[in-house]
Amino acid sequence: MKNILCNIVNPISPEEIQFLPKQVISIEESKISAITPLSEFQGRIDEDRSNEYALPGFIDLHTHLSQYYIRGLYEPALLPWLNKYVFPEEERSKNIEYAEKLSRDFFSAMLKAGTTTCVIYTAPFFSACDMAFEIAQETGIRALIGMTMMDMNCPENLPQNSHKTLEESILLYEKWHGKNAKLDYIFTPRFAPTCSLELMKEVVKYAIEHNAWIQTHLSENKEEIEMVKEIFGYKSYTEVYQKAGLLTQHSIFAHCIHLNDEEIKMLAENKCKIAHCPDSNFFLKSGEFPLQKIEEAGIEYGLGSDVGAGTSLNMLYHTKMMNYRQSDYPVLPAKALYHITLGSAKLLGVDEIIGSLEIGKEADIVFLKPPLNYPLKNNGISQLVFCGQEFSLTETLVAGRNKE
Repeated sequence: MKNILCNIVNPISPEEIQFLPKQVISIEESKISAITPLSEFQGRIDEDRSNEYALPGFIDLHTHLSQYYIRGLYEPALLPWLNKYVFPEEERSKNIEYAEKLSRDFFSAMLKAGTTTCVIYTAPFFSACDMAFEIAQETGIRALIGMTMMDMNCPENLPQNSHKTLEESILLYEKWHGKNAKLDYIFTPRFAPTCSLELMKEVVKYAIEHNAWIQTHLSENKEEIEMVKEIFGYKSYTEVYQKAGLLTQHSIFAHCIHLNDEEIKMLAENKCKIAHCPDSNFFLKSGEFPLQKIEEAGIEYGLGSDVGAGTSLNMLYHTKMMNYRQSDYPVLPAKALYHITLGSAKLLGVDEIIGSLEIGKEADIVFLKPPLNYPLKNNGISQLVFCGQEFSLTETLVAGRNKE
């Protein structure tokens, strides 16, 4: 057993963050076995972190491992950016040595940023995705990982065969599902412009039969939306996914910026999930996420870094951007922190295991030291959200083990 003295910042709801100063977190094996006020604690303190905050490990709901090295390479719109930087970079992951180094660097950076759970797109190669799983298992991080699927309208050096990309995705699912409690496969059709209706239907059929997760992109860029309408002939982007059967309670749609009211209703009725990526949306000038409408519709959402259009893996940075990217709808610190911790854990159906610091949950914990001029107190939570870059991350635990 390990006993750590610290100051707990614990998400309760989008409206409430609990601040518990001078608490001793006791960790036994992989779980939190006790949380005791220092004034009542009788045992031995193993680590004195009385000048640090302890938060649940952060959750990144949408990120691209294959794009980690191209952060900050700029084109002012999604489609030109994909063609100029993303597709050539993803092609490099066909080289297994390159894919291994990329995975090691990516997961190391994730943990150093305090992210303990992530939902990942890899390059469209079986070997690159399999390598990502191997390195994720080695580092001990929690992840849903999927090989990007494309079978049309993509560069000739990237996969275009419908049968092959589906077959390889199923092989990856069968290899990794159930092998490690921290890891699972997520089916990953990139987005409608590069995926045939037939491919998406086959993905959905298999995923529903096996209760598996699916992730894709939706309504990120106006030019992209027009492209989808031209390819498929439906009146909306969301209708394409509806026709494919992709609107499920285990589907995560990234971006969802330019949705009309009918599309929002479709997502809500089918209990779909959304990954909100404010930094990426700003970087590519894609538009403003309709946060208030999404909340009013009752759609579950969480925050994603969306690296590489997102410029940072630091999820505290993305909580700040969540507020900054709303023109007139304020996002309070409690809500922002909730959507990189307990909110995203609930969305993924793992809130009984992670997402908050509670007795019986896995000890996924991030320790942060504030600057000397930031006192450790309840309103310091606001400074965590808006000045997070000034806090020093001193340690990241996954299931009670140091993973920095």
